[in-house]
Amino acid sequence: MNNGAAVPAGAVLPPAKGLWRRAVAHPLTTVFVLALLVRLINVAMLRGNDSFFAEPDTLVYWRLGGGLAKADTFWPTLMSMTDRMPLFPLLLAGVQATLGEAPRAVAIIQAIIDAGTCTLIAALGAMVSRLVGLVAGVLAAFAVTLIVFSSQIVTETLFLFFFTLMLVAGSHFLRRPASGLALLAGLAGGLSLAIRPAVGGLLLVAIPLVFVIALLARRGVARALAAVALFAIGAVAPISPALVRNAAHHGAFSLTSQTGEHLLFWIVPLVTERFDGTPYQKSVDRLQARYQQRMAERASTAANNPFELAAIKSQIAWEELARLPPGAFAKAWLEGTVVNLGSPALLDDPRVRALPKPSFYNTPGAGLWEKARRYLFDDPGRFQFLLVAGLLAMLPFLLLEAVGFVLLARTMPWAAFFAFGVVAYFLLVNGPVASPKYRLPMEPVLIVLAAIPLARLIDCYGQRSRSTAASAKVSSM
Repeated sequence: MNNGAAVPAGAVLPPAKGLWRRAVAHPLTTVFVLALLVRLINVAMLRGNDSFFAEPDTLVYWRLGGGLAKADTFWPTLMSMTDRMPLFPLLLAGVQATLGEAPRAVAIIQAIIDAGTCTLIAALGAMVSRLVGLVAGVLAAFAVTLIVFSSQIVTETLFLFFFTLMLVAGSHFLRRPASGLALLAGLAGGLSLAIRPAVGGLLLVAIPLVFVIALLARRGVARALAAVALFAIGAVAPISPALVRNAAHHGAFSLTSQTGEHLLFWIVPLVTERFDGTPYQKSVDRLQARYQQRMAERASTAANNPFELAAIKSQIAWEELARLPPGAFAKAWLEGTVVNLGSPALLDDPRVRALPKPSFYNTPGAGLWEKARRYLFDDPGRFQFLLVAGLLAMLPFLLLEAVGFVLLARTMPWAAFFAFGVVAYFLLVNGPVASPKYRLPMEPVLIVLAAIPLARLIDCYGQRSRSTAASAKVSSM
């Protein structure tokens, strides 16, 4: 898997004995089986169907899947589904059509898919070295973020599988630009886009990068353009039905009508709170009233077009954002970055979510630290105790990721550049909207970065063991 490239850590595997020998001999199989076992155990420990609907959007997706599962409501549901991409609801429709109301079956299917994602993360780490790949796969198998969301009826697990496949194909293309890899990377990216449109900007940035990488590999302009075309075709093909539907029925060339909702009721209130301390819900109520007033002033025809409604929301949002100073944006995005990178996914486990807790967004406070202090200490309970424990547990991983990035940058600067680009992109896109689930697209990269220093430690231990064994052999002669 290393293809002869220089590696910063784990170039030499430690002595393999027993179970470790089998894991080293079959790292991808080991990671898949381990990850699947962990996830199946987690699903088995969840009680009742409500455990699979802990996230706010789960019931929405389940209802969409139910509409798509019936012949008489399939087309009406598909044509009206403008605020969500269709691929994940279609998966739910397949389950409901064959197995009925069985959310646990979806969780089991997602456990298999997520185990595949862990295997892809191991393959991504193997681009650094075999040992890094194995360590990354084991870390992914036990990654709480992946485990928790793989049991929920949300898009994250299916999206992450295709997105990680794109990262793996793209990494191989970076090393050996081939047309087949460009097509595979584009198709995997397009399938992830057919689940979550947030990845769209990254795919647009990737198009010129494909061309430049092919040119730098001396493939020639014609072959570089062919690689770009294959990447673009693969990326567009999965989303073309949604684009055609939106253009034909709504006169819009957007993937979803969610943008206005996101800007008006998430970005504006959160940046406003960073600016003057206005509570989140108070801003939402004010913006909702302003939106209703704007709707009353507009022609009634807009009420039937979700994209026109989204445009009205976006217009109000940009008017509001234009009044806010740049410092408020910087503060909001910085605090969002801290929360997205450091918040423990344990808090999204359905058993933890069921504990009494306040709403972080509705907790008053002019800044992140004031909100955090009030959230943790104004009315402490078991949830806050688990939050503190989770935050402390995240610190070693953040340190490992930072050290791993430095080690990667020293030996494989291009790989470090693209790793930084992926993480930075999603931090910018997420902005002040913070939750462990928004870290998921970054997890494949972050896990590999954390695996690099761990692999180096394992390698040092293996070399020390071999040196000790050699010394003992010499002394016994």
